[in-house]
Amino acid sequence: MNRSEPWFDDLAEGVVLVDQARVIALNRAAAELLKVDLQTVPGQPLIAVLRDHRLERAYIEGRPIEVATRGRLVLATPIRGGLSLRDVTEVKTSQEGARELLAVLSHELRTPTTSIRVALETLRLELDGETRDRFLGRAVEECTRLTRLIEDLTVDVTPPKVRRVVLSEILGRAQSVLLQTLDEHGVRLAAEVPNLTVWADADKLLQVIINLVENAAIHGPDFATVEVAAAVDPNAPDFVRVTVRDRGRPLEPGHLETLFELHSRGPSPKVRGTGLGLYIVRSITSAWGGRAWAEPVEGGNTFAFTVPREAATDPGNLRREQVLRAGD
Repeated sequence: MNRSEPWFDDLAEGVVLVDQARVIALNRAAAELLKVDLQTVPGQPLIAVLRDHRLERAYIEGRPIEVATRGRLVLATPIRGGLSLRDVTEVKTSQEGARELLAVLSHELRTPTTSIRVALETLRLELDGETRDRFLGRAVEECTRLTRLIEDLTVDVTPPKVRRVVLSEILGRAQSVLLQTLDEHGVRLAAEVPNLTVWADADKLLQVIINLVENAAIHGPDFATVEVAAAVDPNAPDFVRVTVRDRGRPLEPGHLETLFELHSRGPSPKVRGTGLGLYIVRSITSAWGGRAWAEPVEGGNTFAFTVPREAATDPGNLRREQVLRAGD
């Protein structure tokens, strides 16, 4: 067998033919993966062509192996008289993307589904009319938000529903959603949020605040106070800065920054979940032009983000941009 057969170079997978530890032929796909010259390879030792002992071991030991080499991810499979090489980079990238999407989805859906469950369990009790209506309203509200979260994953993704949002109202919704979590940890939420209006997607803003407050309640000490404050950002007057301060052990700035990375987790013994909360916070705030960060303070840590002020945005222009995006 040699390269004179036309079909040999037409194979999508790379094939290296070997005899007595020397390469006797390889096809074009293999040459491209290994970055070698087709004309000079025949007759060379196998290791000189593969230039990777892991690939050579797959041939010698007769077992498949997945190797990152030459900037690609290659699946090497022994075959009779040689080695098959398949570039699986795109497949693995797609799989990783799917896993990350599922992880984000599970994290995002956990809060509304938990809130709905709590509301429905409460409705089974004997309640007065006002209390029943309040819990029923919460269940309907969270069910609607759950529907919107699912719609965000459809193929025809609609532009974010950006509008004027009263920050204190969103904080009130977040507190209602997290009521059970706060009670479980004996955490009190102290808010100092003036009458500020921001320009954002209300659902996304709610998710950011929920993630930060939940993070402080779960990973901070029990029976402590979590402080939420908001004010115009003195460094960027077109933005409102929102801070969430816990009473946990102050962490090093470098470590706090890593908490915003994908699947990162803090040192708290109470750590649970997917480690996506702060990663999602930064992703959302970056999308609306803001930023998210954390810093140690005396007696705790502060997690903060910025969101555009309503007064700093031209609603007409933004609506026109949304129409353009929708028509792309």
